[in-house]
This record gives sequence, structure tokens and C-alpha cells, in this order.
Amino acid sequence: MRLLAHQVLRRVAFWSGLAVLGATGLGYLYAYDASRDRALAQMQAFAENQGRHEEQAFRDAQAHLDHFRAEFLRRYQDAAVDYGARFDALYAAGADGALRLDPSWYRGHRTADGRYAVHTTGFVGTKHPPLDDDFRRRLVIATELAAELGPAWGEPFANLHVSLPENAMVLYWPGTPWGRQARADLDITAGKVVAATLRANNPERQPVWSGLYFDLTARQWTVTYQLPVDSADGRHLVNPSHDILLDALLARLERSRLPGAQVLLLSRDGHLIAGPREMAERDRERGVLHVDELDDPLPARVHRLASEHMDQGHASHVMHDAESGAYLAFTRIDGPDWRLVTLFPEDEIATVAHKAAMMMLVLGLALQLILLVTVGSVLDRRVSQPIRRLRDAADGLARGEAPAEAGAGLPADQDNEIGSLVRSFRALAAKVEQRQHELEDTVAVRTRALAEANEQLEQLSRTDGLTALPNRRAFDADLAQVVASQEPLKAMALGMLDVDAFKAYNDTLGHEAGDHALRQVAAVLAGQMRRDVRCYRYGGEEFAVLFTAIAVPHAERILRRILEDVAALALPHPASPHGVVTVSAGLAKSYGAGEDAASLIRAADRQLYAAKASGRNRLAVG
Repeated sequence: MRLLAHQVLRRVAFWSGLAVLGATGLGYLYAYDASRDRALAQMQAFAENQGRHEEQAFRDAQAHLDHFRAEFLRRYQDAAVDYGARFDALYAAGADGALRLDPSWYRGHRTADGRYAVHTTGFVGTKHPPLDDDFRRRLVIATELAAELGPAWGEPFANLHVSLPENAMVLYWPGTPWGRQARADLDITAGKVVAATLRANNPERQPVWSGLYFDLTARQWTVTYQLPVDSADGRHLVNPSHDILLDALLARLERSRLPGAQVLLLSRDGHLIAGPREMAERDRERGVLHVDELDDPLPARVHRLASEHMDQGHASHVMHDAESGAYLAFTRIDGPDWRLVTLFPEDEIATVAHKAAMMMLVLGLALQLILLVTVGSVLDRRVSQPIRRLRDAADGLARGEAPAEAGAGLPADQDNEIGSLVRSFRALAAKVEQRQHELEDTVAVRTRALAEANEQLEQLSRTDGLTALPNRRAFDADLAQVVASQEPLKAMALGMLDVDAFKAYNDTLGHEAGDHALRQVAAVLAGQMRRDVRCYRYGGEEFAVLFTAIAVPHAERILRRILEDVAALALPHPASPHGVVTVSAGLAKSYGAGEDAASLIRAADRQLYAAKASGRNRLAVG
């Protein structure tokens, strides 16, 4: 029977093996071609759809400024409304000679027709030609339109600004009073951005897209779109424009790329706007953005290929690049005229084909096994019964039984294929058990590492990045815990401190000096921290000190020492009557359970305001 089983199984194995090999070969060729065609079609559709999607912000910018132009010209041509008569009520000359819009338009202002204007500034530099009635009319219309339309055009637009060729500009820019801060002798028309709209530099009167630049105010990569607006007789009237923030676009490109693919976004002149993260971060740290100056030669090659095909009129195109071993899908983003390129390596397509072929191989082997089992089932019980026992043992192992229990009773001593298979099964089961133990050990190590990382993250979330003191979140949590655990007749105290005239300090010396001053004040507070004296950055230029247990009776003395130590820093403060940076403080105490955290904060704040009102650089105790 051993010989019969051997002969039968050899014949079945031979012919079924040939069948599986042939089917797998044919399946591989089919799967490779189908996978390649499917991937290329997917790349083409993906590139086109992504290009259309990413154009939306630029189409919106064009639509916004077209609407602005139409509304501006409508008002400009409406002779029934004397816009110029409103000029003197809106603009006034300062001591530096520049004309600036009334500050109430930035803080919040209700206009005569009931509209609410906010975040709007205007500026006319000293280097301007004589201001005639037509200029006044245009500037008033531009100011009112910027205040009306700016709030409706938010992200990804940082602002709405309108320049006039007479060296004037109006901006709607939340958080940035540019028109109040511009130098009086600033010549707006001398800058490249506005100069590109002047008739001498733009005789065709085309919309202007700036190059890519990093906006230091918005802290994002930015591109600017401007639209020259002329009168019917060809006079240059105004230039509405948008600064378009690109961080959201760059993040979407990273999130939406196809698995295994790379995405490059290139300007027409060869600047890398988005690319592989590791390459982009490394080269941008060096300040290199042009493809010819990157360490990686691939973007330069891709830019050349994209230019060759798109200059031939192809809006989108897929090609194979033998040198890089990848398929490239090109598409154009209208507006700034950028090239969006998706790279899909040939190896990825081959991997997909190999996976499909392996699936067919597995199915073929399964079919072969079924044939062998079917043939063996008619043989003597010395073949069929051990096979069933082996199957039962495999099932037991799959259910989680121990290898020794699952393999019990198998005929491992037989000197034939069955015995060899049983011994291999036992070896495999032992390896499975070993791998299981290794996996459990790995999971335990990773769990501990995750717990440590979470603990570090929690600590970072409670620390102020500028001063290294515990932040507002830590303060709220600690104060709530102290209040909740406070016992009757057990005192606690809260001190609130504020840097005197800090806004004036920032306006005079700049935000970098302000940050330095806050760090110095924080260092003084950190020097007073003890187990029962905890210091926090409460927000902005305001700090908090929480006293518990034995530190409460000494709270007033500790706060006075902090005031003295801050003044002793002798940080110059030209806008302060004290001449140096000082702080004011308010102290409130609680003598037992029943008072909540909000009440204690309000009490300390009242004392802080009292200290401010009494001349600053003082401590008020409630």
C-alpha cells in the first residue's frame, strides 16, 4: 500500500503541479497587465481630480477679485454718490505726515449706513502725488469695499488688500494693523508685488500671480494674486489682491497621495512647492527651493519632463520614465500655473502583480491538496486515518491548544510521507509557540514604551513653551485639585501678577524683546517655587502663584520679594514711569472649604486691578 500510495500521489502531484504552474504563469501575465493598466488609469484620474480640487482656492481668488472689480467700478461710475466727501472723515494726517484710516475701523466701527467695519486699516505714504478728488473717491470706495467683503473671504486667504498707484493701500487683515504700523516714507509702488501691476510693467493689464514666498506674519508659505482695475479710458484705478495661504494645500497633497506614490508640486520656473517630506524638510532648512539646487536630482528631471509635455499643450499626461523607473502623471494647476506630478514606481506595479500571482499559486496549491486528500481517502487507513488525525491536530492548534496537546496521538514514527509530515507539523507547532511567546514579550515592551511616551506628552502639554513654567492647563488642574481637597480651617492663597504696561513695551521694543522680558520674569518666579509654592504662566503677560499649607502665611512676603526681584532685573522700559520692567500683584486668601476656584481667581484679580490702579509695581492684598 505504501508503494501504491507513493505511485498515485506522485502522479497526482506531478500533473496537478504542472496545471498549477501553467495557471499561475498565465495568471501572472494577466494580473501584471491588468494591474498596470488599472494603476495608470487610476493615476490619470487621480492627477486630474486632484489638480481640479487644488485649483479651487485659486479659482476662488479670481472670482473674489472679479467681484471686487465689478462692484468697485459700479460705485466709481455712480456719480450720484459723492464718495470723496467722506475722505476727511475717514483719513487724517499724523505727526509723521502719512495719512491713515481712523483706528476705529480696525477696533470695530459702525458706519453711517449701519454696516460694521473691523480689522481694516488704510495708509497713504508721504511719497505721493497731489491728492485730487478722484483719488479721494477711489480710496474711500476701496476702504468701504475692503471692510465689507474682507470678512466673507476667510481661509485660505490671509487678507484682502487694495493698493492704489498713488502710493496708498487699504487692508482687511484680522490681527494685523498694517496700515497703522507702516513707515510714513514707505513707497508701496517700489515693491516688486505692487510694481508688477503698474501700466509701465504690465501694459497688457493681466492679473498678476506672485512667486512662492514665506509670509513672516502668517507663518505660512504664501502666493499673492493681484488684479489691476482700470477705468474705461484706461486709467489705472486700484489693485485688489489676496494672499493665499498654502499650508492646507500642502497637507492635503501629503494625505491624499496614492499608496506607494510620491507627489511633487512645482512652479513653472522650477521651484519645489511640495515634495517627499524628508527631502523637502531637509532642503527647506537650507533655504533651497529650486529643483536645480536640491541634493536629489529627481525633482529637476521631473520638472524638465513636465515642461516638455505641458508646453506641447497637454493639460494632463501619463508617461513612463525609464531612468527613474517610475510612471509620471502630470497635470496643470491653473492660476499660478503650477505642475502637479504623481510618481508611481514600477516596483509597486510589479508587487501588485506578484501578489495576484501568489494568490493564484496559493489557490492552485489548495486545489492540489484537495486532490491529494481525495485520492488518499480511498487508500488504506494507514494513509487516510493519519491524515484526518493530522487535520484535527492542525485545527486544535488554530483553536489555541498547546502544541503538545494538539499533536497528541499522531503517528510520528511512521517511515513514510505521513510520518515526515507529522514531524514537520510538530516542528512548525513548536515554532508557532515560540513566536507567540516572542510576540507577547514584544507587546509588553511596546506597551511600556507607549506608557512612557504618554507620560512625557502629558508633561509637555502642561508646560508653557516660552517660559518653561507650568501653563494655564496645569494651573486650572492644580487649583481645582487644591480647592476640592481643602479642609475646614485650612488656608490657601492665590497671587495674580501682571507685567506693567506690557503692550507698550512690545509696541516700543518689539515682540522679541517682550518674549525675553517674559522669560526673565518667569525665571524670577521659578526661583520661588517650592513644594507649597507653585508658579504658572496664566496667559499673555499674566502669571499666577498658588500657596498651600505652610507657605500661606508667607505669601505676601514672597510676592513682595518677586516684585523687588523683577524690578532688580533692571530691564529698560521706556514707556513705563518706573523706567524698568515691573509687575503688579494681587493676593487673595481662602480659609476653609466652600469657596470655588473661580471665586478665588476673581478675588485675586480684583486685588491685581487695585494694585494697577494705585500706581503699579505694587502688591494689593484682599
